[in-house]
Amino acid sequence: MKSNSYSRRELMKKLSLTMMGTTLLTDLSATEIESDYFDQTVKPIHIMNGQGKVGKIGGIDFIAKLDKSQTGGLMSCDEATLKPGFLSAPPHLHKQTDEICYVLEGTVTILVGETTEEVKKGDWHLRPKGVMHTFWNAGTETAKFIDIYLPGIHEEYMQDLAKLFENNKQPQKEDFVALALKHDIVYFWEKLPDIMAAHNVHL
Repeated sequence: MKSNSYSRRELMKKLSLTMMGTTLLTDLSATEIESDYFDQTVKPIHIMNGQGKVGKIGGIDFIAKLDKSQTGGLMSCDEATLKPGFLSAPPHLHKQTDEICYVLEGTVTILVGETTEEVKKGDWHLRPKGVMHTFWNAGTETAKFIDIYLPGIHEEYMQDLAKLFENNKQPQKEDFVALALKHDIVYFWEKLPDIMAAHNVHL
C-alpha cells in the first residue's frame, strides 16, 4: 500500500519550491507594473512667456496655453487680460464645464448666481458648471488672470467666440445664439441690462 505522507525532507523541498515560485511571480508582477508606470508616451510641455494661440473677445485679450489634446481631455487653460469697464460675456452657464480663475494682477469681479465677489491678486475662484455667472473689471487698471477649464472642451467655445470679434467685428445676439446651439452654454440675456447698469460696465 502506497503511503500519502511526505518525509520531512520532501516536505521542506516542496515548500522551498513553492516559496521560490511565489517570489518569482511577485517580482515579475512588480516589474510589469513598474514598466507600465514609467513607459509614458506623453512628453512634457514647456510653454514660454507670451507663447500660445492669441484671441480677443471684446475687452478680453487671451493666449490659449494648454488644450485637451495635451491633457488627455482633462483640462485646458488660457492667460487673459480684461480692460477696465468691460464685462467678459453676457450672463451664462456651462452644462459640463467648471472654470477656475487665478488672478495675477488687478481685481476681477465675479458674479455666480446671486453672489458677487471681488477676486484680487493671488486669489482663486471656482465658477461651477450649471450655475449662471459672468465677470467684469470694475477697476481703473487692466486685470490679468489665468482661467482653467475642466474638462478641456471649453477651448473650442473660446476659439469660436473669438472668431466673432476678428477684424473688429461686433457680434450680434444671433451670433451668440448659434454658439449656444453648438456648445454647452446657456445665455441669460434678460439679466444683462441690469448688470451693466448696476456696475457701469459694457461688452
